[in-house]
Amino acid sequence: MKRIRVVTFQSRKVLSIGGVVLACLILAAAWKLESGDQKIWSWVLGNKVVVIDAGHGGVDPGAVGKNKVLEKDITLAVAKRLQAHIQQSGAKAIMVRDEDEDLGTSQGLLKRKREDLSQRIKLAMEAQADVYISIHANSFPNEKLTGAQIFYNSDSPEGKLLAQSIQEKLNLITNGKRVIKANNEIYVLKKAHQAAVTVEVGFLSNPSEEQLLTKPEYQEKLAVAIYQGLDDYFSKPAVKN
Repeated sequence: MKRIRVVTFQSRKVLSIGGVVLACLILAAAWKLESGDQKIWSWVLGNKVVVIDAGHGGVDPGAVGKNKVLEKDITLAVAKRLQAHIQQSGAKAIMVRDEDEDLGTSQGLLKRKREDLSQRIKLAMEAQADVYISIHANSFPNEKLTGAQIFYNSDSPEGKLLAQSIQEKLNLITNGKRVIKANNEIYVLKKAHQAAVTVEVGFLSNPSEEQLLTKPEYQEKLAVAIYQGLDDYFSKPAVKN
């Protein structure tokens, strides 16, 4: 299996000749990665703020697979791996949740769910996030459906651009063929104050993909793809300007 090596740099100016020389040496060494490794370079995420929303949690399990795999567990596992890559790049990764919990406090389930979603958006707004990544796992009556897919709000050009960037990397790393899709009914995409996407990492309703989503190496692939998509998004002239 192809191994993935992450090489990241913070976006800071080098103020001395010694620093330039050191940077060159690091670059030279980085190019000598072992055969079969996949290099992931990040120059542009430094100082960005990324909110990572692991979907569901606490009293809300989300979708449940045929083999009882819970969506809330898969989303948190992928979110934690994504957080690690983002932090290594010099960006600030803010987790909506980092354990099995929700953000609601009400007793009624419906009211608690609404409160939970509202608090997620509030957290991102207070953090002045540049992007909002909501991670979920899909489920559908047709068990044959597979693959990761990105959803965005059609009223957000930035959201669409972010969705395209991440979908491209997901398809590349997972050999997928899915395309992005607009969905204006998803609460967090309607209410987000920054570029926002929902990343459906796969179908728990497909028994084979359900098992695949529980494997740490596949979760890492998904996290790397999302990370690379973020890097690609922030590299685009329309975003940098």
